Amino acid sequence: MLLRALKSNQPFYFLLIPFIALALWLKPLMAPQAYPFYAGENMMILYKPFNYLLAGNLLLDNILALFFTVLLSFLILKLNVQYAFIRTKSFLPSILFVLITSGIADLHAMHPIYPAALFLVLAIDRIFNSYDKDVIHSNAFDSGVLLAIGSLFYLNLTFFFPLLWFGFIIVKPNVNWREYILTTIGFALPWGAAFAYYTINGIQNELTTTLQANFTLHQLFIKGNLPVQIYAGYLGLLTLLGSFFLLSQYDDKRISSRKFFKVFFWIFLISVILIAAHPGVSREIIVVAAIPLTYLISNHFIFMKKQLWGEILLFLVAAAVIYLQFV
Repeated sequence: MLLRALKSNQPFYFLLIPFIALALWLKPLMAPQAYPFYAGENMMILYKPFNYLLAGNLLLDNILALFFTVLLSFLILKLNVQYAFIRTKSFLPSILFVLITSGIADLHAMHPIYPAALFLVLAIDRIFNSYDKDVIHSNAFDSGVLLAIGSLFYLNLTFFFPLLWFGFIIVKPNVNWREYILTTIGFALPWGAAFAYYTINGIQNELTTTLQANFTLHQLFIKGNLPVQIYAGYLGLLTLLGSFFLLSQYDDKRISSRKFFKVFFWIFLISVILIAAHPGVSREIIVVAAIPLTYLISNHFIFMKKQLWGEILLFLVAAAVIYLQFV
C-alpha cells in the first residue's frame, strides 16, 4: 500500500524523493512558465541575481525551483532525524512536502520563497539546537542572521521575526535579555547592510517601490479557482485531524518533541495570518506553511491505529496533486 511504502526508511528513498518530484513536475518542465510576479516582488536585493540569471530561460527557472523543492525536502528529513520529534525515522515528511508544494502549479516556477524557506529552516535548526545547551548566545544571533538573509530574498519573511523570540522562549524557558538582544542584532545586521547598499547605489526608490507594492497589491489567486479551493480545504481538514491526533498523544510525547511541535504551530499560525490579512501574500506562502504541516500530517499517518484510513487520506493527497497538474 502507498502509506506503508512511503513511510519506510530504506536508503533508496534518497533517490525516490527526487524521482517523485521530477514525475510531478514533468508536465511544467515540458512547457515551462514564469511565475506571475507583482511589481518589485522579484527585485529584493538577494533575489535580483537569480532574476537576471533566469531572465528569458524558463526551463532553467523551473529546474531551479525543482532543485530547491528537493533540497528543502531533504532538510525537512534532516530535522526529524536530528531532533526526533516524530519518534521514528521516515521519509514520509519529505515526500509530503514535495506533494503539498507541487499541488500549486505556479510554484513550479522559481520564486524568492524557495531560498527564503531554506534560510527559515536553518533558523529553526538553530532554535532547536539550543534545547540541550546552557549558553545559547550563538544560536540566538545565528537565527536572527539567517532569518534576515531569508527576508532579503522574500520580504514577507520579516513577519516571522517574532517566531525567533517565541521559539527560544518555548525551547528554553529561562531565556534572558541577552538572547533577545542578540537575536535582534543578528536580524538587523543584514538589513543594515542592505540599506547601506541601496543608499550607496542611489536606488532607495527601488526598495520603497517594493515595500509599497508588498503592502498595497492584492493577491486573489484562490478566488474563483475551485480546484485549488478544494485542495486547500482538504489540507485544512488534514491539519485539523493531525492537530487533534497530536493532542491525543501529547502526554506520551517527549518534552523536547512537545516543544518543537509548539514552534511548528507558530510557523503555521503566522503563515495563516499572513495569507488571511496581508494583501501581498499569495500562493507562495504554502511553501512555508508546508514545513510544519508535513510533520503534523506525517505524525498522524504514521501512528494512527487504523492504517487503512491513512492509506485513503494519503491517496487523496496524491490524487489531488496529480489532478492539479492538468487543470
